[in-house]
Amino acid sequence: MPVRRATHIALVVLFPSLVTLGFFATEGIARFALPALALLLVGAWIGLRHPLVFYWALAFSLGAVPFGSLPGVHLPLVFTFSVAVIFAALLHPTAVGKVTALELTVVLLFLTSTLSLVATGSTTTDLMEYMKWSVATLVVFALLRLPRHQLRRFGQIFVVGTTLAAMFAVVIRAADPTGRMITVLAPIGYGKAAEGSRFVYTPGGTETVRLAGTFVDPNAAGIILFVALLVCFVVIGHRIRWVMAGVLFVAIVLTLSRAALFSFIGGVVLVLAFHQLRKSQRLAIVGAFMAAALAAFAVPSVRNRVFSSFSGNDAGSSARGDALRDFPGLMAGHWPFGLGWGRKEFVDEAAAFQVNYVANAPLLTIYRGGFIAGLAFLAVMIVGIVMSYQCVRSRRWEYGLFGGGFIAFCLIALQLDFPVVTIPSVTTAFSVLLVFLVVTWELATGRTTAARGSRSETLPVAATTTTVRSARAPLN
Repeated sequence: MPVRRATHIALVVLFPSLVTLGFFATEGIARFALPALALLLVGAWIGLRHPLVFYWALAFSLGAVPFGSLPGVHLPLVFTFSVAVIFAALLHPTAVGKVTALELTVVLLFLTSTLSLVATGSTTTDLMEYMKWSVATLVVFALLRLPRHQLRRFGQIFVVGTTLAAMFAVVIRAADPTGRMITVLAPIGYGKAAEGSRFVYTPGGTETVRLAGTFVDPNAAGIILFVALLVCFVVIGHRIRWVMAGVLFVAIVLTLSRAALFSFIGGVVLVLAFHQLRKSQRLAIVGAFMAAALAAFAVPSVRNRVFSSFSGNDAGSSARGDALRDFPGLMAGHWPFGLGWGRKEFVDEAAAFQVNYVANAPLLTIYRGGFIAGLAFLAVMIVGIVMSYQCVRSRRWEYGLFGGGFIAFCLIALQLDFPVVTIPSVTTAFSVLLVFLVVTWELATGRTTAARGSRSETLPVAATTTTVRSARAPLN
């Protein structure tokens, strides 16, 4: 559909609705609907004329304010921009037509999850939870349709946004343990002071504030920061890479997220074990790793957090063991399609703390969507690990570190924590990780993407003179 014609259709459909609702401005629903429709009108024009704006907005909001919302309408920013990105990919000609094996497994996960919803869904909550997860998952396809130089820009914006959020969170952690500084972001939904640093870890009766900031949940923060750290090594070049990577690593350490920290350590170990490193590179990585580890373990809270993982007195480990033992009994009679999408523990924070369900992404996928969906999620992990191993065996250490990090993430983080399954923003971050795994795999193996059409047919960029780079060229 020509852009001008589509713009006219959007104006014809939306403008009368906006005027009609204006007559009912005194009603509560209209006061909500008016700004929503106004934003929709503006968004429709931007999406038709300058769709890449939505891609850049998604990248920055996911990194900087993953739990922020649109002022006035309280729609989550990440969800809103994800929907816009998916529609932009559908409406505009795309540069990449080839579908990878990893994308096919994501399709399988989407279809099996849809089947579980059909079998178990009976409430609006079921449908809403499914929709939020679906949008976060389908972002994979929208992003991989971009030409690789634009995808590189997306990654850079995501890393910059995450680094800024990490710096803000570190400031809150150091100067404002009560978290009141977070209220400066009240216009975009960060209204509670406790959101800045409300989670504490209590070894031996002492309380230590865990870094949260705009990420709200320290475990969610650890995952998003980890994804940004891996992407940083692929899309950021020169000395600024090390500055940003240092900030992200410090923030990961301060979250006290064992899943993220152990995943990064595991990724480095895999690179040292299997990557084709020169002696100087190997020594540099070992030296940097040892220096970072010594600095981290010099902090008592980090040291206690790590070593308590191997103690029989760790409450988290005990709770995980109890949940695993209870899992077969809970699933009895529900193995094919799961217990459902809209359960209280998925939507109510208080209920989530009371219900001791499995803190394991593959098993929680089975818990919610059934054994079939769990197998599909496992297929995503297996194909991703195979691609990651090829990255680990490549000649570039950056690609090797990304591949090693992804393998460790699947074997450690996804087994220790579950936000990837239940929190839409973290699901979107996992989708970004899958996207850049494909990009890194293409670079590591020398594969080119199937371009379709000319430069003018790709998503339009206002006032740009950037030339298309070969998919073989390194992103950095």
